[in-house]
Amino acid sequence: MRSTLKSAGSLAGLSLLFASIFPGAAAQEPSAAERPNLILIVSDNQSARLLGAYGNNEIATPHIDALARSGVLFRNAFAASGVCSPARAALLTGLMPSQTGIHVALPPQPELEGWSAIEEFRNLPQTLADAGYFTGLVGKYHLGRHERPQLGFSWWVTFPSGHTTTFYDQEVIDNGRHYRVEKHLTDFWTDKAIEFIGQRQGAGEPFFLYLSYNGPYMLPPTVLFPPRNRHAERYRQNPPSMPHEPIHPYLEAWARGRSPTGEMVREGTTAWRAINAINNPVAMINTAAETTMVDDGVGRLMEALEEQGLRDNTLVIYTSDQGSRFGHGGLWGNTSWSFPFTVHQVNMEVPLMFSQPGRVPEGAVRDEFINQVDVFPTLLEYLDLEKLEIQNSGGRSFASMLQGAEPEWDSTAFFEFVTVRVVRSGRWKYMKRFDTGEPHTLFDLVDDPGEKRNLIDDPAHADVVADLDGRLTDFFARYSAPEYDLWRGGSAKAILLDTHYGQNHIFRDRFPGWREPFVERPASVFRDR
Repeated sequence: MRSTLKSAGSLAGLSLLFASIFPGAAAQEPSAAERPNLILIVSDNQSARLLGAYGNNEIATPHIDALARSGVLFRNAFAASGVCSPARAALLTGLMPSQTGIHVALPPQPELEGWSAIEEFRNLPQTLADAGYFTGLVGKYHLGRHERPQLGFSWWVTFPSGHTTTFYDQEVIDNGRHYRVEKHLTDFWTDKAIEFIGQRQGAGEPFFLYLSYNGPYMLPPTVLFPPRNRHAERYRQNPPSMPHEPIHPYLEAWARGRSPTGEMVREGTTAWRAINAINNPVAMINTAAETTMVDDGVGRLMEALEEQGLRDNTLVIYTSDQGSRFGHGGLWGNTSWSFPFTVHQVNMEVPLMFSQPGRVPEGAVRDEFINQVDVFPTLLEYLDLEKLEIQNSGGRSFASMLQGAEPEWDSTAFFEFVTVRVVRSGRWKYMKRFDTGEPHTLFDLVDDPGEKRNLIDDPAHADVVADLDGRLTDFFARYSAPEYDLWRGGSAKAILLDTHYGQNHIFRDRFPGWREPFVERPASVFRDR
């Protein structure tokens, strides 16, 4: 892993201190039964700006806000990538997309039977299963085939896709059974999560629940359908506000570029759907209503934990896979929803909160920059599994922050999506593009939070650009794998740009003999035992 924290507040430091005071007490690794339960709640395409805990006073999220107040809220948490599959892989492995080979959203059913995109790497569910946890997935997977449990999961409730076209009348896979669910899918996932923890009371082993909601899911056309869940009327009466900005030139050019005549291509195209969502009250009503549906689920789950006496011994984490624009810069959706790709701050921002009564301080707010790849090493330390190594992870453990410590910490965050890479440090956001002819960008987010003034060519900021470019280059030189580093001739697993953009030639042309995206079994599968 990247730098090791040295802090008297770290869990390891406390263990050493305890051993020095009480030398007769052997410093032994806790048994599995002594470790806390873990619930990792991940929402889909949810900007932190949609939640009350992050300042939104128009969308009702009382239960998520209460969860934030009960523990530690991180105000500056950032996704590692701009779409679901690579971001979720980063969260579960502590590795960047240029290490896992997952650069874009994976196809719903990769052609290789039983294939998992991250089974060769140390990953959170398999690691916990090998450490004695009973593990369950409820909700979205989007990291391989869906028919059977993968990555050490013993309980497996998902749906056979990664993309959401509707929240109703969906096929699900429930521990080997296939059937359709008429109710809202967010409610169904919550029902199954409560069923999962209900059978764990009194069990002799801790549990890990990966509750992976596919809501609020802000992408068209789903977000443009007439709102119909139980919160829709509330937001029809009071639509939440959204940025009202002119359509970004990239988005308009993308729409025109798909036509041989150069005219705007409208119905049915990705570009036009994004254009149709911008400044559209229906899209924001849907976004708000689906956000509150997820909040309902969090509330029901927390109530079930309390009722079953499991709350005090359960670490609960709430986050999202990646952020999403909802009009910012004249764009909509995640990073993939414009071409050429561009990254706004709101694409990178994700909510992140940790709560466990009696162990994580209540009401704490942290301002350090947290990378998505930092979460897995943090959990290893928190769960007394820090001796387990994540090979060449750029992630750092912030477990001591969960104990109120003030460790030395480099507040720098890194992000990548195919042809764009970003470093966030202090007030600066520097985005570098891969040889596409489009400009790099430098924004001062203190003086220019709307990212309107590109300072990249300002001589007064040349030193800033040089420093950030060096840090970005050094990071990816160290934390990438040659076979998957697109910027150095690597390829991708399963899919890259041809399906939706017809642009794999960017890499074919640059790197003679470039390997097309592929699906194959790894040479070995990760296991601790």
